[in-house]
Amino acid sequence: MNAASFLTLSGASFRAGERVVFRETDWTFRRDEQWAVVGRNGSGKSLLAAALQGALPVVEGSVDYHFRTRVGEGPEQRIACVSFEQQRGLAAGGLAAARWFSLEQEESAVVRDVLTFDAVEEINPFAVADFSRERGVFASRLKRVVRELVIAPLLERRLVQLSNGEMRKVLIARALLKEPRLLILDDPMAGLDSVYRAHFQEMIARLARRREMRLLVMVVRADDLPKAITHVALVEGCRVVAQGRRAAMLRDPRVAASLAAPRVRAKRGVKKVAVGRELVRMRNVCLSFGRRAVLRDVSWTVCEGESWAVVGRNGAGKSALLAMIAGNLSPTSASEFSLFGRARGSGESRAWIRRHLGEVSPELLLHFEVQQSVLDAVLTGVADSAVLMARPSSARRREAMRWLHRFGLRRAAHEPLASLSSSSQRLALLARALVKRPALLLLDEPCQGLDGGNRQLFLDAVQALVARGALTVLYTTHRADEIPPAIERVLTIREGRAFLGSRRRGTRA
Repeated sequence: MNAASFLTLSGASFRAGERVVFRETDWTFRRDEQWAVVGRNGSGKSLLAAALQGALPVVEGSVDYHFRTRVGEGPEQRIACVSFEQQRGLAAGGLAAARWFSLEQEESAVVRDVLTFDAVEEINPFAVADFSRERGVFASRLKRVVRELVIAPLLERRLVQLSNGEMRKVLIARALLKEPRLLILDDPMAGLDSVYRAHFQEMIARLARRREMRLLVMVVRADDLPKAITHVALVEGCRVVAQGRRAAMLRDPRVAASLAAPRVRAKRGVKKVAVGRELVRMRNVCLSFGRRAVLRDVSWTVCEGESWAVVGRNGAGKSALLAMIAGNLSPTSASEFSLFGRARGSGESRAWIRRHLGEVSPELLLHFEVQQSVLDAVLTGVADSAVLMARPSSARRREAMRWLHRFGLRRAAHEPLASLSSSSQRLALLARALVKRPALLLLDEPCQGLDGGNRQLFLDAVQALVARGALTVLYTTHRADEIPPAIERVLTIREGRAFLGSRRRGTRA
């Protein structure tokens, strides 16, 4: 064993279900190195992370960990991983909308509850061991992590109130509180606003200087690659196909392609869309969670043919605003609030509201039944359910197949949704949202987690639909380069207040 080694794979092969993946992989992670793993969606990055954590059995070769562990712990227990999928464990069950309904439950957990010593260390409540010394050390560590991540304002918030980006910060805090020897960050910038991304880059640089911990990050964008990273491995088809120093690897065309930013261009001859009926009308709309004001005196009108980008910092209120439009939340007060020509509170049901709109978000996939066929998944959009509840009419099936054909998924119609790449799953969800021909489409950070090519594929599809006037969209994102050019209007949420603008003045997402 090389004394400078931190982790070594020697001819290692792993089993994932019925497949053998990362066959005969050789890889040495040295103590003075920080690594990134890059690759297209579906290339196997997350499987590699699972293998390093001991979640996949080794069927050939060996994995050797050259770092100290606590008494009674295996090396895999000293590895912490942060990924978007982990939010399933902290989020409310059911469809994404369910988290808003659980706000009414007083027993729903607050952030502080999941950052306690017992919660982080997963202590058995019936354990008789004395952890008083460990609790004292943990309390000091908690103060440091809260300060480093700037999450003190979140501690008393309910988990179900957190935005996607805020939830990501909590997961990172939990990982750091474990004091791991290896910290794996799977797309760590996902859901974070531009200001916090810059802060987190600085924090990663500080973490990299700690001798007791090494970093392994998975990224899909070049500008998310931390400066502290010294080495890069490229993964394709569940194999490590190239590895080396950062500068050399970034010159590899395959690496550049996987990290490329989208380039959605407005095409000539874009249809001039006539403004139609009012879909959303808000006047002095306010929303509060307990004593916390989320939205303050929001006045905004959305008409048919007018698509908007909704931007703002993490926790600004973007998701809550869309939740009110989707019928999942009711305003605390309002001078006027109407949806699709009917005033809220005039007897309309949530089901009636949902008939008029479609939705796509990365969070939706967390709670979706991905083992059903692609066609069935698309057809669940008719009744807005997670699984197909009733046999659809032949007309609905033809409509679903038309959308699958338009997005290049017709041949995959009878395959499991889980078998598709991330971008194809996102396109299937777009088809699901469109199958009932909604008056309004809500896209909440729809490109999160997609690599460059797949972001391009998804954005081109949205751009074409909006440019032709086939769709009215409300689009939230923290990435200005992910807003299709056909979406020209901008609503900025800042400290709960709404400011109207246009893309011509520049957009800071």
